[in-house]
Amino acid sequence: MALDFETGPEEALTRMQRAGARYLATLLSAGAEGVTSDRDAWLDTAAELGHWAAELRDGLAEVNRGLGIASGREAILLYLRRHVGTPVPATALAGVSGIAEWARRVRELRVESGWPIESGTTRDDLPYDHYRLTDDEPDTDLADRWRVAKSARNLKKPDGSNASGRARLLHYLKEISPRQADKEQLAYVANIQEWPRRLRELEEEGWQIVSNVDDPSLPPGSYRLPTLEMRPPRVREAIKLRYKILDRDNRTCQDCGRTPAQGVSLQIHHVLPVHKGGKNDEENLITLCIQCHGGRHALMGGTPKDELLNPEYEADLRDA
Repeated sequence: MALDFETGPEEALTRMQRAGARYLATLLSAGAEGVTSDRDAWLDTAAELGHWAAELRDGLAEVNRGLGIASGREAILLYLRRHVGTPVPATALAGVSGIAEWARRVRELRVESGWPIESGTTRDDLPYDHYRLTDDEPDTDLADRWRVAKSARNLKKPDGSNASGRARLLHYLKEISPRQADKEQLAYVANIQEWPRRLRELEEEGWQIVSNVDDPSLPPGSYRLPTLEMRPPRVREAIKLRYKILDRDNRTCQDCGRTPAQGVSLQIHHVLPVHKGGKNDEENLITLCIQCHGGRHALMGGTPKDELLNPEYEADLRDA
């Protein structure tokens, strides 16, 4: 197919390279005493490079149109669908789109059309500047959760004033329960920087908010509310202590060394059982994965549970 463009990507790239070469020549000839002139020369060169960078993008967009790709958004989707399941760098998406606002187009694909595109914004285990399409079909549930998120972000109090970030988060999680929410959706709904702290406060109030620490099937950075029933008030202090032990042990099983990223859920265990005089002291509490926890209780029977969140667990085992 013959493509017709005035200044195509090859010519624009060549001019950028020439401008950079001119700057390097200036820098080498200036010597140690030419710091000011070097800076001025660089600013002039950088301005020229910016011009040709814009022209390069225009050339890339024109090539896309010549190949029947109608928009930068379509180019991004086509490229991601060729690399399903593989993280791709942001620079690649910027290149294939041929537009400066490529990141907004990626967001539109997720929010408006439900394409399951992950990034460091949605997951804790991806680099911030990489994106990954997890499936070759749009996710209608993802699009629906974003629709609910938009409504939750605008939640009002009875007097008409804006609801707090914590109230918006709880409203959103309850509306989509038991489905999960990623951290981009939660940050969008809360519209505050410290939204993770608000989630912890909700859990301390008794709301059973689950992360991949508790459910390894959840992606890192995602949360869900599996039930609308609250835990009893007595659990509040236990939850605070549980977070303290998890953080102290780096959210790692102290027996096998595995983490939720390796597909295990974590629980808190009493080294000396409560029915034998063990206390809820930090020295008597450790983090174990569910398998290692089960191993420690192998002779006691039953399915292991987090002993801070379920204080009746050891009592049930003792009475069995």
